Amino acid sequence: MATLTMDDDVVLKVDEYAKKEEISREDFVNRAVELSLREKFIAGLHEDGRRMGITPEVIAEEIRLYRAEQRQAVE
Repeated sequence: MATLTMDDDVVLKVDEYAKKEEISREDFVNRAVELSLREKFIAGLHEDGRRMGITPEVIAEEIRLYRAEQRQAVE
């Protein structure tokens, strides 16, 4: 467990939203940090894909080909 320091105005906002969601301040902050870390992880995956030349168009084509293969297997 760690202790964090936050500006008072941020703490007030956290408390406001935690109360609305009926969770503790600690749970609210943990969820927010986990969400931020997930977003950064996904952004890193997207960046890695771009560096490898994987574009949304490439992904869409791969999906199209996979679905075509699946239809062929059923027939």
